[in-house]
Amino acid sequence: MADIFASGGCLCGAVTFTVAAPPTVMSQCCCTDCQHISGAGHLSIARFKRGDLEVSGQPKTHSMKADSGNAMTRYFCPDCGSRLFSETTGRPGIIGIVAGAFDDNSWFKPDMVIFKSSQPVWDITSCDVPGYETMPPPT
Repeated sequence: MADIFASGGCLCGAVTFTVAAPPTVMSQCCCTDCQHISGAGHLSIARFKRGDLEVSGQPKTHSMKADSGNAMTRYFCPDCGSRLFSETTGRPGIIGIVAGAFDDNSWFKPDMVIFKSSQPVWDITSCDVPGYETMPPPT
C-alpha cells in the first residue's frame, strides 16, 4: 500500500493498521450492541473500502447475527481487548473502523447518527447531523 490516509492500532500495539484512502461514510451508532461494546451511548465508526485496509498483527473475531439478519463480525486485540473493526454481510467490501483506534482521528466528522431509536437520553449528539431511527439502506 503506497498511500496512507491514516494509521492506528490497539491500546497495547499488538495490532496496528493503515488505510490508504478516506472513509466512504462516518457514523455514530446508538444500537444497543454498540452501547454494550463501547460502554457509552454510541460508537463512532468510519467505513472504508476493505481493500484500503492493511493490518499487522492477528486480531480475534466475534461473529453474531445482527437485527437485520446479516452476519456481523467484530475484530479486537487478543491481548488488550481493544475494539478495532467490524464487517457485515449486508455491506460486502466495506469495513468499519472505530474512530478511537486511529492515531489521529481529528478528521472524523459523522455523516449520520444511526439507531436513534436506541439512543440514551443522556447521550448527546449534534442536531446538525442527520439521524435515522434504524440502519439506513446501503448507499
